[in-house]
Amino acid sequence: MNFTLLFAYLTSIVLLIATPGPVVALVLTTAAKRGRRQAILTVLGTNWASLVLIGTAALVISGLLTIDARVLTWVSLIGCLFIAWMAIQALHHTSPPPEAQPTEQLQLARRGASPLLHGFLAGISNPKDILFFVAFFPQFVGITNRHEISLIILTLLWILFDFAILVSYAAAIHTSAFRRHAHQIAQVSAVFLLCVAIAGGAYSANDLLFATH
Repeated sequence: MNFTLLFAYLTSIVLLIATPGPVVALVLTTAAKRGRRQAILTVLGTNWASLVLIGTAALVISGLLTIDARVLTWVSLIGCLFIAWMAIQALHHTSPPPEAQPTEQLQLARRGASPLLHGFLAGISNPKDILFFVAFFPQFVGITNRHEISLIILTLLWILFDFAILVSYAAAIHTSAFRRHAHQIAQVSAVFLLCVAIAGGAYSANDLLFATH
């Protein structure tokens, strides 16, 4: 086991996951507006997306799959549009009075809004995660002499740290200090989501525009 490389991987994923981005903002928004249980489902959705991206990276590493850069750009652009839609929806949703919260959450559940799916779509289209798994992740497969074992270890560590960090965000928002400002935090998170979507969409559109010339 190459512990130096493993430590570098752990440091990288902790910083990557904990750094505010579309996924963190989505988890905070969901926790503030719909409760911890829905936020955990959102986190499970992002874990699901991570497994898909890791599987794709494994195929690339093994030489069984090559990915055109334009495909990644289109995925990123579509994801940015989806993130922008979620942010706008969150900004339009006003916070109900405290006594109405359970009823409102029940109504949201009955509407069929799926936090699991939202988490998956946000994770699968997150430019930060796409770049990490396709371009950066392969550098760490040397933690053992066998790539298959390395991929299993790297995958388990990612899922463990991803779940723990994101659930910690969701739990923190329900402390007394966060509860008093839950609506404001959700709105700020939604604004951040919208800014990320606009910036990421502009970057992806610019890449596609120049790729056609």
